[in-house]
Amino acid sequence: MKRKYWRIGLLVLLLVSGCADTEHKNTQKEEIYFLYATPLADHPIWLKSKEGFDQACKELDVKCDWIGPSVIDTEKMEEVITQGMYQKADGIITQGVVSADLLNEVAQQDIPVVLVDSNVENAEKFMYYGKNFHTQAQLFLKEIEHTVGKNEKLIVAIQVAELDFKIAQDQIKEIEKVFQAHPGGVEIITITESKSDKVRAQSEWVRAFREHPDINVSINFAAESAEACGEVVQTLDIRDQVHIYGVDDMDTTLNYIRSGKIDASIVTSFYQYGYKSVYQMYDYVTKGTAAKQDDQIKLMIVNKDNVDSYKEDLK
Repeated sequence: MKRKYWRIGLLVLLLVSGCADTEHKNTQKEEIYFLYATPLADHPIWLKSKEGFDQACKELDVKCDWIGPSVIDTEKMEEVITQGMYQKADGIITQGVVSADLLNEVAQQDIPVVLVDSNVENAEKFMYYGKNFHTQAQLFLKEIEHTVGKNEKLIVAIQVAELDFKIAQDQIKEIEKVFQAHPGGVEIITITESKSDKVRAQSEWVRAFREHPDINVSINFAAESAEACGEVVQTLDIRDQVHIYGVDDMDTTLNYIRSGKIDASIVTSFYQYGYKSVYQMYDYVTKGTAAKQDDQIKLMIVNKDNVDSYKEDLK
């Protein structure tokens, strides 16, 4: 009889233990973890995305990490993504400058990947959230023709962060395509890269203007490049000749627009890159909700006329 009761007691103990263990596993599973593999951990424009990322993670009560290199280094970005995959992250946000093979590997682990700012068309991902480069080129041309005139020949110099990045190549391609419609004619005379470093951006602009003194339009696809160009043309005393256009809305860029050191910048909400991506991944993880594969964000020209009011229109 005692042996019978002992067996019953052991069975109860195992059941209780099993329930407790199951409850623990469920609790562990319910903790959601998102990783943002940023291209530039300390860059002012990407820190705007971190702000949105952190806010959304706080609102949804999920664990999150913001990790990436301080200078452009796609290998380090890929190391961060690989580590996130091994840690079984519930979702990863990154810029589309990493390898398609790695993104496909992550997707095979059923980890949603949101690409922001630039896409990798031949890779599996949950969604792409970024600019329409054709629209961006149209906005540039419209603003330039408004400032320079439709009949003036455009002698254009372009600066990007990395010439090897597809995002740079795609943006240049759309400029070439859209600007063909300019009545006065257009010549893209030089293309340089900043490596996301302001000092390098300045030196490249000094070289460009010395080699091509007839440049009258500067288009900058790296966030720091318009500012760098603005300072160089002041030093060379050619501001009246050169019209300067940039991207993004770093504080310095906005101040340079206010003071007339640069003409305009095309802006979008990097904050939304982080904020909206978290909510999209959260809905997928918790509800199985699918996301749009290509969710384009609003683009705006900011010039002296709307530099102090554009943020309301950008929302």
